[in-house]
Amino acid sequence: MPVIKHQEIEFGKISMEGVVGASKANVIAQREGWESHTLRVFRLEPGGHTPYHQHPWEHVNYFVGGKGELKIGNEVHEINVGDFAFVPPNAEHQFKNPFDKPLEFICIVPVSGA
Repeated sequence: MPVIKHQEIEFGKISMEGVVGASKANVIAQREGWESHTLRVFRLEPGGHTPYHQHPWEHVNYFVGGKGELKIGNEVHEINVGDFAFVPPNAEHQFKNPFDKPLEFICIVPVSGA
């Protein structure tokens, strides 16, 4: 298992409808030998967000920098460094950063969702 240093992660800007100020990096995936899942790191700049969307796979999240909000269905949850979140399959959800520092989080999904 390789070690990937945080400062060596290369983030790519996410350009799709409904996304503002977001970037991500696929850090550990099939190329590293994890056949079933992908560990991604997302960064939302202040004012950034993902689209309000749903899909058939789950997310497991761990928040490593900043703070933000996670909307699942009609509920909005404040998220902070050290928090965990589970987004069930087919649940409408959105990550937002209404704060003044970047929000960074790990997101693990099955390979089908990467």
